[in-house]
Amino acid sequence: MITLLLVQPSQGAAACSPTPTAVHKPVTYACTWSHKAGAWYAGNSTTNSLQLVVDMSGPDVAELQCLLQRAGITPGGIDGNFGPLTESAVIKAQKQFHLDVDGQVGPHTWAALRG
Repeated sequence: MITLLLVQPSQGAAACSPTPTAVHKPVTYACTWSHKAGAWYAGNSTTNSLQLVVDMSGPDVAELQCLLQRAGITPGGIDGNFGPLTESAVIKAQKQFHLDVDGQVGPHTWAALRG
């Protein structure tokens, strides 16, 4: 048996109404490769030091995902979202390049992926 309780707002109280939320359209990034001064770039960002961590998003993350893909490690897609699949790919890359393994991207991980 299911009991449904309806509560009426009291006098002067505002009724609860759902607040609309923004609907985010998925963004697709391209990996447009170039090799400049000994470093690989995918066309989304030129950073080599920005610290990236889980739950970040944007073109810097898309750049990371492209570089991971170039290294033969799938980040689960190039969507610009640093989620669990990208974190797992970062960990694999850090092991592959014999870096400290923390799942975060800093200057050493950028250098290894751009190299």
